[in-house]
Amino acid sequence: MKKIAISAYVYGLFILLMIFAMLSAYPVYLLSHIWSKKPRIYFQKIVQQYFRLFYKMMPLLGKVKIVNPQIANSFHPCVYASTHQSSIDYTLLATIIDDYVTPSNHFISDFALFMRVPRNALGIYYIPKGKISEVDAGYKNFNKALKINSSVIIFPEGTRNPTNELKPFKSGAFRLATQQSVPIVPIIISGTGKIVSKGSNVTKTLDKKDVTVTFLEPIYPKEGETFLEFRRKVKATMQEYIDNNYPPVS
Repeated sequence: MKKIAISAYVYGLFILLMIFAMLSAYPVYLLSHIWSKKPRIYFQKIVQQYFRLFYKMMPLLGKVKIVNPQIANSFHPCVYASTHQSSIDYTLLATIIDDYVTPSNHFISDFALFMRVPRNALGIYYIPKGKISEVDAGYKNFNKALKINSSVIIFPEGTRNPTNELKPFKSGAFRLATQQSVPIVPIIISGTGKIVSKGSNVTKTLDKKDVTVTFLEPIYPKEGETFLEFRRKVKATMQEYIDNNYPPVS
């Protein structure tokens, strides 16, 4: 019962803060069209502060260690390719990374409050699983973002992974990087799966869990390299880092 109560508090807190975030950020977003070609940046900056407040008030999150923080936001435009353990991974990355767009297939993203505004302002594009037309439309939006010097955050496994053995990577991130000649910045997230993991919205723990977010050096596509070759190279680099730094997870 304690886990259910804490989980209800966490999700209730998140929804409440997001309501305040939308009410605070959207007027600024509308006004910023007057002076900025990328008003989304202003919306994201305000929402970012609410995300940070959420994590400060979250009773289950211990210390968040960022390894190689100097890499974050230093290679715009780029494609951030991150491992994925938990439903909190995106918001955690959004407290660190600036000026981005990202796909989402989570049902809450389709609610009017969380999607009609974020689709244009926060840069979250809802892509339902299995709908090729939506995937193509999202891919075009991500191409446009890279062309205006914004970055893209993608979880290439396409699903949350409770183990340290990376699942097969989807191709989208690597098609974008090779076509636009931008680097992939790999991200390794460790620890969020100990708080909330795949298959449940109820916390796994009553104790604070530390989290590590590691930014690896950017990997650039070589001239003539196919996106499939590039995908294999990036995945191998990420898997090698995981194998050398984290014990196997059963």
